Amino acid sequence: MIRKSADPFWVLALALILIIVGLSYNLFLIIGIIIASGYVFFRGPEGVYGLFFMLPFSPILKLSPGGITFFNLLIAVFILRMVFLNEKSKLSIYQVLSVLALIIFSLFNIDNSGLIKLVDLLIYFLLAILVMNAQESIDVRKLLLFFVAGILIASALGFFSDYVPGLSEFMRDTKVELDDGDVFGRFSGIQTNPNFYTMDITIAIAALLYMIGMKKHQWYDYMMVVVLFGFGVLSLSLSFFLTVGGIFLLYFIYKLFQLSRISFNLKAFIRGMVVILLVLIIITQLANIPYFDIYLRRLGVGSFVTQSLSDLTTGRSDIWSAYLKLYLSDWRIFLFGVGYSLENYNLRQSHSYFLELLIHLGVVGSIIYLNGLNAVFKPFSMKVRGRLLCLLPLAALLMRGFGINLLFRENFIFYLIICALVMADDQDIGLNSNPLDGDDDE
Repeated sequence: MIRKSADPFWVLALALILIIVGLSYNLFLIIGIIIASGYVFFRGPEGVYGLFFMLPFSPILKLSPGGITFFNLLIAVFILRMVFLNEKSKLSIYQVLSVLALIIFSLFNIDNSGLIKLVDLLIYFLLAILVMNAQESIDVRKLLLFFVAGILIASALGFFSDYVPGLSEFMRDTKVELDDGDVFGRFSGIQTNPNFYTMDITIAIAALLYMIGMKKHQWYDYMMVVVLFGFGVLSLSLSFFLTVGGIFLLYFIYKLFQLSRISFNLKAFIRGMVVILLVLIIITQLANIPYFDIYLRRLGVGSFVTQSLSDLTTGRSDIWSAYLKLYLSDWRIFLFGVGYSLENYNLRQSHSYFLELLIHLGVVGSIIYLNGLNAVFKPFSMKVRGRLLCLLPLAALLMRGFGINLLFRENFIFYLIICALVMADDQDIGLNSNPLDGDDDE
């Protein structure tokens, strides 16, 4: 029955409804997870759409707050389906040796908690390999729309959390205090961390801008960008605000100078200047919105010269300094890192993927780890020439990586999958059908 009805998006919607009811009654949660697992299993390679749709709901796919998420079960179902029932799910010698090198390196400097993190990393690597092996069967636009739909529904749930029975137990208020003592609440959907919440939104906006820029979009893509940006602004995340501003700037620069061409396009330049002028007018109007004023105050506009580096980085520079001090304190840490656990060093979260990578793995381990990522994605054709907009999601990921932890988050490999699939998306796709409705493969 599930197999025959597993094509429509509404199967996942039904699973989600049961999961939401399951916040109060665990039995419905289990039934919802079973239905979602059935979708992931019977859809084969396209089951990855279900994973991306359910990813934003990972914080509530639990029997209780703080428990283990059932999202890992969905990943396991997809991996088992692809390993045993998909002929294209084969690993190259390069991939096997690269992953094996990471395992051997990690085992020399690991404890019990670190072993769990290593297993998680290996599972995410395997997931990425299986998805990329099946990239010909995956419509990147359809995958993106499932992901965006999940983000928007999860955001709406968080916005109206007071009206959803059982959801408040999973929520945690986060606030920001400005220098003058004013305190403001930060929105994070159904997640407990505004930075992790806006990371999903950042990647989604960057990928949508690629679709718009390459004329592979529908009219509602513009609306999705606006709504996603609106939810992101409510988070009061400076890193989100600056990164999204950066990718919009890159988008306008691309359109302004037509970087895919050698010659300078005067008409494109004029159109671009008009667009930028309109954007500047809109920004001046936004300056009257309270949330925009809060961002300006967090940035220290008006007192930029007198602000310390700690103020400008919202305290991150102090954490980075502590990490760098530890990293440079011992040549063994410099070369090989401290392993996958930092509990013995009494440090806060690094708030930087790149610093996190160095402190855990050192120079040698970081090279092995990055080589593993290269092994996962390099074998696949990614033609960037003439399509520089396809680098927008990757640029967004790298920019946000300077201010957020990503190494041990399952979301990170999903971001990389989106980046890789967008870079590999060099074929035209049909725009007449509804991307949320699958084709009948019976």
